[in-house]
Amino acid sequence: MFKIQRVLFAVLALAGNTAAFTNPGNANVLSSHRTGLAAFGGKAKATKIVEPEIDEDVTMFDSIAEPVGDVAVLALRLATCSLLVHHGFDKIQNVDGFSANVVAKFFGFLPGPPSFWTLSAAATQVAGAGLLTVGILARPVAFSMMCTMLVAVIFHLLNTGAEGFPLAVVPQHSYNYELAAMYVGVLAYFAAAGAGAYSVDEAVLGGELKLYESGIKKVFGGDEE
Repeated sequence: MFKIQRVLFAVLALAGNTAAFTNPGNANVLSSHRTGLAAFGGKAKATKIVEPEIDEDVTMFDSIAEPVGDVAVLALRLATCSLLVHHGFDKIQNVDGFSANVVAKFFGFLPGPPSFWTLSAAATQVAGAGLLTVGILARPVAFSMMCTMLVAVIFHLLNTGAEGFPLAVVPQHSYNYELAAMYVGVLAYFAAAGAGAYSVDEAVLGGELKLYESGIKKVFGGDEE
């Protein structure tokens, strides 16, 4: 009986080698024959070792960098709002002066009384600073605040020009539009990226963008997943 098995094994192996040589697609058939014969002859079946996949994008610093980055975004948000809010209070206390010297003088083409635009900018900066501080509807809030500071940049450029930007050394040690331009840059970041992990948008409302998506689906009757 043992000799018959050996002869059968030799015949099938020879046939399989010939088939694999003439048609590479039959290599799987040969492997199947060999596996079956090995089991029939009582030999151990070879096992394929699968190596675990390694994510090359993950580094040893990720577990530290991510929370540190979240805290840094929170600090930037709080600092920006605490420094910007007084610009709104200043407009409220000096409505007539700001309306006459800024709005009417440089933006006289705007419809309505200049005081309306002064109080609108003040409300945006005060209310916006409060909302962005806690991180509620951060993107549209930051965008509206950014627009007020962009208008401030335009005002300074119209009033004093570029002042030799970027290499000139000015007597007051900074360009008149410099602070407003920095606010524009920071607020543009929050308008694009949101308030970050430590905010009402993310921690309470489940994500700012998801909130907008849910609202749009409710208004326009989109399919709920």
